Amino acid sequence: MQQPWLLPSEHRAVFWCQLGPHGYAFLITNNGYILAHPDLRPLYTDGKKLKPKPNYNSVDMSEVEWEDTEETLRTAMVRGETGSMRLSVRASVDKAKRPLYLVNDYFYTNIDETPFSFSMVLTGGNGKLMYFGNVSVEEGLHDLTSPDLSIASEWTYCVTDIDPSYMKYSQLQAAIRYLLGLEPDMECDEVLLQHVLFDAVVTAPMEAYWNALMLNDKVEPGVETAFLGTRSGLLRLTRYAGVESRVAKKFLTAADKANLFTMDHFPLWYRLAVENTPGSFYYYPVNDKGVKYVIAVTSATVSSEGKTAIAGGFLSPECPGRIRKSDQKQRVGSL
Repeated sequence: MQQPWLLPSEHRAVFWCQLGPHGYAFLITNNGYILAHPDLRPLYTDGKKLKPKPNYNSVDMSEVEWEDTEETLRTAMVRGETGSMRLSVRASVDKAKRPLYLVNDYFYTNIDETPFSFSMVLTGGNGKLMYFGNVSVEEGLHDLTSPDLSIASEWTYCVTDIDPSYMKYSQLQAAIRYLLGLEPDMECDEVLLQHVLFDAVVTAPMEAYWNALMLNDKVEPGVETAFLGTRSGLLRLTRYAGVESRVAKKFLTAADKANLFTMDHFPLWYRLAVENTPGSFYYYPVNDKGVKYVIAVTSATVSSEGKTAIAGGFLSPECPGRIRKSDQKQRVGSL
């Protein structure tokens, strides 16, 4: 029976964040069998928690990375070589309802003193560049406590599941207490927290902008929610309709795992945003057990010295039948 060699659970979410919405990593043995790969869905539900599966059946790399038709990548990894290559791939999202055509860059190497090889996959330009900004902890904490803001509850910004005294804190509470110096011994990812603080500061004006639209009656009929998500797992949102009148009542609530940043995926709206041309909008319909609505999505980018990185996705769910092309910029194009 094969035994998995997985990243420690407390590092997995951070690792995915660094690789971007389409990036991933996988491991194979020297006979070409998969040890860990996201397409094998290596998590299972134990009560209310997600845990890694204890083992895998024998699955060859060629059954998962099937675009490697000449097995060039497989052969190099089985031999324990170090290198890189580019492949055009077709990925499926939204439970195989939507295809994405991507260009993946594979970077691979062997793991010393083991029969394993490791590969990291980045999609096109996404994941290769990360932006860093300097903000003070005080400034960031002010915006991090805004009522319209949340962070990915399943990501590990701070390790709270080992020390019993930390288990009572949510990830947002733990991060705030660590940054305030109230829990100096808590283990936290300072790079990820730096991204969160920066994102909190630069997205802070969105709350005032969204409120101004509502106060000035500039919200188009049918628009229920406006929100913005960033690569650090930060999410800002405002509701333009009460829960009684909203069509998409479940959308972006704690129960809406499909549209939140979770342990095993970036949400579909973020993935679609980064694959479409910045400045243009991508509309897609949702049918959640008979509840129908439309999401409009675009990406925000940061450019410096000719290089561009995705900063986040900005979108709005709407009732079906209320979309007009002339409304696009007016409703969701201000970022």
